[in-house]
Amino acid sequence: MAATLRWNRLVISSSNEQEFIAAVFEYFPQLMQLPYDEVEMDITGSTDITEDAFRSIALKLIGGESAEKKMLIRIPESVERYFKHANLFRVVDIDIVRAVPRNGGKADPGKIKANITAGKFAGKKAKGPAAPDKTERAPQAPVQELSPQPAPAAPRKATGKVPYTGPGWLVDVESGQRFQVQDRITVGREAPAEVVFQVPTISKRHFIIRRAENGFIVEDMRSTNGTYLNGLPVHEPMPLRDGDELVVAITLKHPKGARIFQFSTKPA
Repeated sequence: MAATLRWNRLVISSSNEQEFIAAVFEYFPQLMQLPYDEVEMDITGSTDITEDAFRSIALKLIGGESAEKKMLIRIPESVERYFKHANLFRVVDIDIVRAVPRNGGKADPGKIKANITAGKFAGKKAKGPAAPDKTERAPQAPVQELSPQPAPAAPRKATGKVPYTGPGWLVDVESGQRFQVQDRITVGREAPAEVVFQVPTISKRHFIIRRAENGFIVEDMRSTNGTYLNGLPVHEPMPLRDGDELVVAITLKHPKGARIFQFSTKPA
């Protein structure tokens, strides 16, 4: 059994009914405790889910544990009928992941992508010479010579994006505290980080925000529990825009150990 809970998303991959039920009952309550209004559960990696095992999800949803949250469940096509029988389409949002056919006369998406990359068309080549075009065309009007026009003005050179030279602010959503960023700022569990949160799930040097050519970027400092920008893990330096959300240090063991920040270019 493999179950992971990261940020606001629970992913369950199981190979039998017992593993699936155990994962739902162990991790679903932790998913509901996360400080987010929208959460997601992905069970597309689980195989051989019987209707009895599926009831473990239905009981959690119908029981009202997710009533205060907007929830999306990604399901394989094989369990679609279970959700319909239980009328769960009215309770949560359902995303059905259907298998893409690779035969039966339909195009192979992988082959199409490869052909497009190579500059080829993914269809069959026509055999023999092309048939002559027998479409009747109206006679064209005689070409009229136009008087010489003045040469167009030289196009203006693109100036590119104007770099942002003002300061940025990192806002702790929970406390409302604002930390000004002039050139760089480091968030971590202890000094030399400028912004310190003594939380076990935050690394000594967790992430850094620094000025770049056109503004600011965020970079994860190889932290243990990761940094997320608008829900996506930060694996390389990423540009920051006004209003972006940064989430750090949420784990299965400490689901409430996360810190949520917002990046802003506007003064308070």
